Amino acid sequence: MRLQRSVIANVDRHIVWKHVSDPECYPTFMPHLERWETVTEGPVGIGSRYTVHWKVGSVPIGGVIELTEFDDARDLAWIGITGVTLRGRFRLRDCGEGKTKVTFRLSYEAPGSGILALIADRVAARQVGRIMDETVRRLKVLVEG
Repeated sequence: MRLQRSVIANVDRHIVWKHVSDPECYPTFMPHLERWETVTEGPVGIGSRYTVHWKVGSVPIGGVIELTEFDDARDLAWIGITGVTLRGRFRLRDCGEGKTKVTFRLSYEAPGSGILALIADRVAARQVGRIMDETVRRLKVLVEG
């Protein structure tokens, strides 16, 4: 399942990047985040790993994610290494007059195969979409505050 949410923040993209590129900020703007722990040592960048669990419904889902893109003030992307098959991305683009378009993309697959996995993805999509809506809203408030 692929989902995307966007918001226009009334700040320069470097200000948004300051928060998106700082792993310590994620618990502040990502709702339903139950666990966020650094696995690797050193500065944040490509190859950095984190143990992440979100609560979707009554179930915590996640695993270890690894940063695959870390393009200053433009793109931060990750993939799931363990747990649920997962890809995520924050994309920052200038939107004129000191504004930034923030796009949050997420794709995931429920474990298993066939029709049951497809149904699980569809059922979860509504709740995951609401979590993503709240994520971009909270990020906007954080960076504009």
